[in-house]
Order: sequence, then C-alpha cells, then structure tokens
Amino acid sequence: MSDEVRNLDLDNKLGEGRYGIVCKGMWREKPVAVKRIQLIHIASNTQGEETLQGLDHLNVIKLFHAESDANFRYYYLELCNASLEKLFLKEGHKNKYRGPMPPSLTALYQLAVGLEYIHKMGLVHRDLKPENVLIWQDPRKGNVLLKWADFGLCKPVNERGSYSMSGVRGTFDWLAPEILNLFFNEELSQSESETTSTVKRGTIQSDVFSEGLVFGYFLLDGRHPFGLRHQIHTHILENKPVNLDKIQSKCARELILRMPRENIADRITSTEVAEFLKQMKSHETQLFALCSRDTYPSLEEVTHFLQEGMDFNCTIEEGMSPLHYLANKKRNGQNNLLEIL
Repeated sequence: MSDEVRNLDLDNKLGEGRYGIVCKGMWREKPVAVKRIQLIHIASNTQGEETLQGLDHLNVIKLFHAESDANFRYYYLELCNASLEKLFLKEGHKNKYRGPMPPSLTALYQLAVGLEYIHKMGLVHRDLKPENVLIWQDPRKGNVLLKWADFGLCKPVNERGSYSMSGVRGTFDWLAPEILNLFFNEELSQSESETTSTVKRGTIQSDVFSEGLVFGYFLLDGRHPFGLRHQIHTHILENKPVNLDKIQSKCARELILRMPRENIADRITSTEVAEFLKQMKSHETQLFALCSRDTYPSLEEVTHFLQEGMDFNCTIEEGMSPLHYLANKKRNGQNNLLEIL
C-alpha cells in the first residue's frame, strides 16, 4: 500500500455512498479526493479503470491512479469544491455551496461538451445526476468548471452507441423511461416466477435524457423537471415534465424539451446538444456586445434577440445582465432606454 493511502484523512470525509466513502488525500504531493470502495464491490478486471484513466477533458473528472490493499480499492481523483446539489441546499445548511458559479449558459455548455466527449470516447455513463456533477474552481485564476464524475457504472458502447445490459443500473429519479420500464418489467417477471434471463440493449441516448433532467434541475434552482419525489417515476413514464415551463430562458427551455423525450429516436444527440448551446453562447455574446456599445440599440435589434428566445436577465461572471449594461452607461444619441425596457 502506498504512502498516499496511509496518509488518507478518513476524518475529512467529502462524501459517502452505498459501497464506499470519499475523503481528502494526497497523490504525488498533490491534494486529491480518494474514493475508497470495498473489494467485494469491485469488478475483477481493471479494463474499465484503464479506460477512465485515459479520459482527458476539462469537464470530466480526472482519475489519476487506482490501487488496492487487502480490503479496499482506492481511486485518486481530481479534488473539487462541491457537487451540484449542494448549490441548492437551504440557506444556513453547513454543506451549502456558496462559491462562484459560471453563467447558466456556460454551465450547460460545459456539461454538454463533457458528455459529448464521453460518448465520442465510446462510453456511456449511466448515472448522470446532480450529485455526479462536481464544481471545480481554479485556485489561481478563479474560473469555475463543472465536471461529470463517478464513472462506476460506465460501460463501453459499440459503433452504433449501444451496449448490452442484463439489469437496471443508475439512480431512479434520473433514469430514462426505457430504463425504468426495463426495471418494472423485471419486477413483473419475478412476481410471475419467470426464470428466463434475457440480455437487452441500452443506448447512449439514455444519457441524453438524464442530462436533460440535470439541465432542468440546474435552471429550476434545484427542482426536478418532473415534479416532486413521489411523482417523478410516474411523470417520466407518462412523459409529463411538469416544471419545465417555469424555465425563464426560451432557448434553454426549447433545448431541454428536446432532450428528455419519451421516444429514443426523437431525442437529440449529445453532439447536437453541445452544438445548440455553442450557438446560444454566440448569440449571448452578441447580445452583451449590443447592450454595451456607445449608442443605445434600436427596438428592432432588441426585438430580434427576443424572437431568438434570448434571456435579457442572463448574467456574466460579474453578475451583470444586458439590462444592467443598458441602464448603467450613459450613451450618445437618442435615449430610447424606456422604450427598450
């Protein structure tokens, strides 16, 4: 066992799951998060670990190293500040994340390109949820990145993006309907004493459904797009996203509606999600440029961005919105600010 494992700070726990804990530790004199899992819960081959160690993307958590002792497997991971669900804990909660966040569109884009990369590397994640989105802040520059984490259920896919699955894996509130249906069909088969076990095929499009739920959760300030806890499974199976109409940004709302669609063939791909958000970010940049120039924009220019579905309440890192830029700067020429507002 290495010095890093011996120096693992078990009293400085970052998280705890069904099969293990995450604590702070050191790896090659660098602070890391160390995930410790009992060996009985670890697959016998390490091919999956080798694949994950090969992942290298700003918006995917980095696995630096893995090793075992007599009882546990240890994973040395990039150390982050918090997970996404801690952003929405109630004020006063000791674990609430109160640090900086990127603008909403930037946050979604980061997650989109992260999942696109995972899929392009021939992998399906299978457990996308807020707890598996980590917030990382550069201690020197201060910029914030969101990263997909916890690849314990990750599997390789074939060239068509499908994979074999003999059972349901993942977190129920964040599963696609085809995965939920598989679980309920398995339960029905067991209750009817059926003993035949069939291997079914899953696809990376189930990840896109779950990603859409995470996007909605983020833009809804911690509310699930399909309602309250006791409603979620029913509403997912009935295709009733009851909260999505509360998302202010028309563009973001339209995108998310295309992600958690009931029919797999109707869902856009992770690449299409990333491209859509790239275009939205471009429009947002143009909007800020319009509102910060030396003359007030015309009503026609403002109307164009409204018709594009842009949110005039969107903010950049400093917390400034296009409306702030309009109101806080004295302009040349005709003052039509009231008309614009």
